[in-house]
Amino acid sequence: MSPIASVEVPASSANLGSGAGCFAAALSLKLRAELFPGDQAGILLDSRGEGAPGPDDDPDDNLLMRAFREGLRAARGAGQGAGAWRIEVSSMIPAARGLGSSAAAIVAGLLLGAAAGRQAPSADELLALAAALEGHPESVAAALYGGITLAVAQGIGEAPVLRRFRVPEAWIPVLFVAATTSNSRPPTPGAVSVDEAERALARAALLATAVITSDAGLLNTAMDDRLRQPQRLLSMPGTGELIQLAQQRGAAGAALSGGGPSVLAICDSPISAHSVEKAWNAAGLPGMATRLRFDTGGARLHAGVAAER
Repeated sequence: MSPIASVEVPASSANLGSGAGCFAAALSLKLRAELFPGDQAGILLDSRGEGAPGPDDDPDDNLLMRAFREGLRAARGAGQGAGAWRIEVSSMIPAARGLGSSAAAIVAGLLLGAAAGRQAPSADELLALAAALEGHPESVAAALYGGITLAVAQGIGEAPVLRRFRVPEAWIPVLFVAATTSNSRPPTPGAVSVDEAERALARAALLATAVITSDAGLLNTAMDDRLRQPQRLLSMPGTGELIQLAQQRGAAGAALSGGGPSVLAICDSPISAHSVEKAWNAAGLPGMATRLRFDTGGARLHAGVAAER
């Protein structure tokens, strides 16, 4: 049976060092999901792949299922039944590693829900719904739109302010995917001095400048987060050394991917990308390094056979 709709959503690496809570980059790892008519009322989830939702997950807690219901509600309006649906999910995005697996699940669910309701929400409404489900806007923005995104949260129910940037052609992402998982959002400092806050803002401004001007020479400083990363690294033995090793092997910049424990390095040549990948895989830490590509297209929805359920 052909699916009613299918969607492909990229992984994302949030923060890029100093851009915490607003910057993210879409990566070439993907979550794929297909929507089929169901045999009975309700929503059945069939998942596979490392980052896919587990078959024993509570449907009320599963992010993709919750997002599907929200997308369907946005398309059909409140008070309409869910209908009968089956969703098949395959994901290559490792879960709980700082790679946007939850953001990808949310975006996939919203888009399939909207397809099931046969009326797409506006771009602003879609981003607002995704950010509300995720709790912060940066990863869902990159998953939706691809490239490097800057998303700034507004009031409750309002769409974040969004800007999407073209990824410089020479930039190559190298990712160390940690074997261990992080099951909670890492701690952040409760209070910082004015001087520390000013330095953090300056680095975030430098990050935006590096992206806009394609100047990889700015990334070493721009991705050097002194506000949150040092505290997070205390609970991730060896991860700080991976960041230093990437810099020593020619990476333009390196930082935790999202809240960790994975690490993202951005290189500006194939030679340095190969050097970082090789050094990371030889470092002896549990995990694997791999060169990826930045995803420039974002989430892709493909409509199949329409059906009323």
